[in-house]
Amino acid sequence: MPQNGTRGEGAMIQLPEAEVLRALKKFKRLAKQDLLASAHTSNPDFWRSQAEARRATYDQLMAWVENEGVEAAYRKAVNEHAALPLLASAEDSPEVTGKRQALEMFFTILGVTQPPEHAGGQEGQNGQALVAEASS
Repeated sequence: MPQNGTRGEGAMIQLPEAEVLRALKKFKRLAKQDLLASAHTSNPDFWRSQAEARRATYDQLMAWVENEGVEAAYRKAVNEHAALPLLASAEDSPEVTGKRQALEMFFTILGVTQPPEHAGGQEGQNGQALVAEASS
């Protein structure tokens, strides 16, 4: 299959910019709904901060896509994800968990299950797979 552009991180993103932006806007709206619902949870401050972090990350991703294109946004998102603590834990701040969730949703939108530098790195020290779930 012919490729245009450079391989960069080893993945060529084939989705049109408009489709990626549409998906990011939908997820930003979901984060806003979560923000509004956060007051009705057992830990409203945590869930409000987490939803705000997701919304801010979606805004950042949309700006990158609009200004630099999908491939460049993907590369920046990989770098942002790599800068997060390597393993998700219950002690992560709501801002870290929100940003992680938004970046990982962006990778899902693009059809990339996880960034290349974290492939295989989602296991704890004892080899068990980590599962990050939100509970309210």
